[in-house]
Amino acid sequence: MKKANLENGEWQKGEGYYKRVFFDPIDMKQDGVQLQQIKISPNQIAENHYHENQTEVFYFLNNHGYFVVNGEKVIIKTGDILMIEPRDEHKVVNNSDRDFLYLAFKSNYTNDDIYWV
Repeated sequence: MKKANLENGEWQKGEGYYKRVFFDPIDMKQDGVQLQQIKISPNQIAENHYHENQTEVFYFLNNHGYFVVNGEKVIIKTGDILMIEPRDEHKVVNNSDRDFLYLAFKSNYTNDDIYWV
């Protein structure tokens, strides 16, 4: 058994976002699988990008932002779940004065599978 808490862990800076990795492929005993928490800071954008092989499933802890997926604005509510499939172009916008927080379950994950559009 492994246990994590959303209040623990070190934030790692990405391009327009921060992430905390709770369970990595070693923890999960499966290559390419990872559980992260993502934070988009107030009034920030994680710019448009896609992944060739990776699927992402997001569970939203609050509603302080929205996504644009393949050109379509997706309004987020707390508790929503969104799946981003390989090659779905997506960006994340925090249009509030509070952190936009969500969990990200990733499959077929590799560090280099990100392409900025």
